[in-house]
Amino acid sequence: MNLVHSIVALVAGRPKRVECMTCASQHNYREPKESSRPQARTSRARASKGTRSRVTAAAASEMQRRQQWQALVANQSSESFRPYSTTETFALGELVLHRKFGAGYVSEVLPEGKLNVMFESGAKTLVHGGK
Repeated sequence: MNLVHSIVALVAGRPKRVECMTCASQHNYREPKESSRPQARTSRARASKGTRSRVTAAAASEMQRRQQWQALVANQSSESFRPYSTTETFALGELVLHRKFGAGYVSEVLPEGKLNVMFESGAKTLVHGGK
């Protein structure tokens, strides 16, 4: 069965990683077992060009998020952080120290006793203010 894939990564002009357009999963490129019709080089170039811009946009967004985290958290002294606990109540912008995720800041206070905390590894939704 041949499914439509988009090229995610090229190495030396050959596909290295692809994304299945049916299920959106990614895997290493495998040569087709039987090729019923060869693809034209132009279609490969177009597919990789569009995919490359999506990957670049995601990488740029991740870099911006990490820079923001570093600006707000990385250079703070340990006294600036409050240890995370589900029983404590936190405010927007407050610095938090979680035993598993490390240092972070409260990026959003959500209803029903939840908050989003931005850690170096990414955003996590945590509970707070419980008794």
